[in-house]
Amino acid sequence: MAPLESLTHFPPGSRVRVETLCDCPKARGRLCAMGITPGTVVEITACCGGPVCLRARGSCFSIGHGLAEKVMGRLDAAACQVA
Repeated sequence: MAPLESLTHFPPGSRVRVETLCDCPKARGRLCAMGITPGTVVEITACCGGPVCLRARGSCFSIGHGLAEKVMGRLDAAACQVA
């Protein structure tokens, strides 16, 4: 099984299954309000040191680099099998 990495470590085009969120209630609440919860698959559309752009649940989001560092996930196995 692949190790957990933050969203900032995946290249654009990656489909990542969210595994855990940080313990900070404010950050967790913000992420959950956007639909970024454990078990959700997100697609990284841009990540170049600044904000991370992603697609989740049919919507596009940009989240700051610091907040993206608090979201841990793994490459989605289903996406790897298709490629």
